[in-house]
Amino acid sequence: MACMITMDRDKCIRCGRCAAVCPALVIEKQDKDYAVAHPNACIKCYHCVAVCPEDAVSCGEFPLDDFAIIGSKKPASAAAMRNLLMQRRSVREFKNRPVPRKLLDELVSLALHAPTGHNAQCVNITVITDTEVINSVDRRITRTFEALASLTDAPMAEELLKTLAGRDSAGLVLEQKKTLRRALAAGEPRSFLVFRGAPVLVLAHNKPGAGLTTRDDAIIALTHMMLAANAHGLGATWIGYIVGAARVDPTLKRRLGIPMRHSLDAAFILGWPKYSYKRAIPRAVKNVKWIESVQDAGYREKTGAGRGK
Repeated sequence: MACMITMDRDKCIRCGRCAAVCPALVIEKQDKDYAVAHPNACIKCYHCVAVCPEDAVSCGEFPLDDFAIIGSKKPASAAAMRNLLMQRRSVREFKNRPVPRKLLDELVSLALHAPTGHNAQCVNITVITDTEVINSVDRRITRTFEALASLTDAPMAEELLKTLAGRDSAGLVLEQKKTLRRALAAGEPRSFLVFRGAPVLVLAHNKPGAGLTTRDDAIIALTHMMLAANAHGLGATWIGYIVGAARVDPTLKRRLGIPMRHSLDAAFILGWPKYSYKRAIPRAVKNVKWIESVQDAGYREKTGAGRGK
């Protein structure tokens, strides 16, 4: 990336904050002043601009006024954040009420403020508010799943599935088949098992070679967006089915307005919840390991005596 950082020596008080927060060690102290010593290493995170108390650092990409002053604003309290995280539910039942475009624009903006690996900022977000597009893709995926499920109707096929996938995994597939058929028998909208008749579908996708952590970046961006939506009273649910279905049937991406070469990495549905929840759901604290010493890690470093043999 081409470095766009400039420093005003007249404003600079030589506090060294810009150099201290630079993750790529672009800024160095030279004699008594700080300077952009390694411009080609800049990843455009602009921490240096944000941390400078005297506005002595600027960048060519954004005017300084676009860097909102946040020092005087208190972050959300720990209690408020805990409440937001605890009350978040996977919402699949929505009111017949559109989500305003202005609110969606704000949520997308917050999603794009999420961190990305190496500050690549390559996540593409597609927001679909046309329910006919959403529902037509839902019907297509459901038909595909029904066709695949029908392959296990024969007794021999069921036994083969248990042999190949194991009894637990096979049992899950067969139970899902029953759920699918109950939904199809109920008709629409109950048969919309993928997107649940939601008014909004949000997709995160990336072009090939965009970065080393594109799938992680997509999930983190949509998590930001989902939590912000929850704070506005909206409900959402992750939809892994569409990610898997797009790998099996890439033409789904064309129906969703996503470039065929892009990978579809994350998706969720969004809308105004039809029902409110009285209680938070408890979770058992498990699968957590604390490592506070080398012994806790379960291994022992080799001493120098045994090395080289």
